Amino acid sequence: MQTAARLVSFFADKPIAAIYVSEYQRTWQTIEPTARRLQLEPAIDPRLNEVDNGRFDGLTEEAIQQTYPAVWQAFVERKSDFRFPEGETGEEVRQRIAAFLHDKRRQHADESIIAVAHDGWIRLLMCTILGLPVYRRWDFRIDFGGLVEIAYQPDYDTWRLIRFNQVCG
Repeated sequence: MQTAARLVSFFADKPIAAIYVSEYQRTWQTIEPTARRLQLEPAIDPRLNEVDNGRFDGLTEEAIQQTYPAVWQAFVERKSDFRFPEGETGEEVRQRIAAFLHDKRRQHADESIIAVAHDGWIRLLMCTILGLPVYRRWDFRIDFGGLVEIAYQPDYDTWRLIRFNQVCG
């Protein structure tokens, strides 16, 4: 896996205190070579899980349009938040993100950590950091293996975006 190998090189000389992954196996597989190199055991944190699309998972666009026309319309319009049937709203995920950031900022005050998440989660992270409404998350494109770096600014009690969607290697 080329992405995993590039991550090893990117993080090889960086002082990383901890690694966090979602409950999805692919996050562990992506960071495992880096974790081995850094001699860190990734910790699972379900707050890093992808947005729960509920009943949308596995359905074609046509099936979604026919079965859930109002939700499909909200998805297409992208003017307000909505709940995926039996899934999550963007705001619920944003709250997970805020809780994760708050906890890790306290736990790792001046240390660097790695969090391995998914594109929907990362798009909502961008909305959180930039103060955008959660329905604007589709304005961001996330490449597979793209790095996002943020830093907490204690003087302003806010997060700063350092890099977005950087391909390493």
